[in-house]
Amino acid sequence: MLSENEVMEKLFELEKTVVQPEKLPGARSVYFAHSWWTETQIEATLATYEALLKNPMVAHIHVPLMHQYKGLAVSEGSDFEPDFEWATMTYRADIRAIDNSDLIVATYPADAPDMGEALEIGYAIGTNKPVVMGYYGDINENPVNLMISFGTDSYVYDPAEFETFDFLDIESKAFEAKII
Repeated sequence: MLSENEVMEKLFELEKTVVQPEKLPGARSVYFAHSWWTETQIEATLATYEALLKNPMVAHIHVPLMHQYKGLAVSEGSDFEPDFEWATMTYRADIRAIDNSDLIVATYPADAPDMGEALEIGYAIGTNKPVVMGYYGDINENPVNLMISFGTDSYVYDPAEFETFDFLDIESKAFEAKII
């Protein structure tokens, strides 16, 4: 499995190598809520980010992992131990980035949900930001909590769908899977 630093490197590499289309007038600023603690989460993060980069309706993508306080990442084998200052400043930066974004795109691997990401989604909903969720994996085998499933405005089941997703006119979709 990739370390946090390796995931960041892959994200920066995608940013440099993916051919980005000319952005459409009114293209949106996206806060990308994602996790990177399991293989499933990493795959969802990388695939979703690549698709968002290719979408002409996305002007900017804020990726929290690429904006850690002082550039410090929490990685196995690293000498860095998160402290109160790092945690506080990282949290504040993420909240500010949500406030500055037009909408939230979130990854939700059914077999590996993340509480931090749930907070980002909840905050976005509380500030009336549209939330578009990428539900990945078998969400009937691994039901989604009703607070996450009902809080989203729209969703996709495959990261590649974000490449052509219409962020200028987000179609509301009711959740259609098992909930808990």
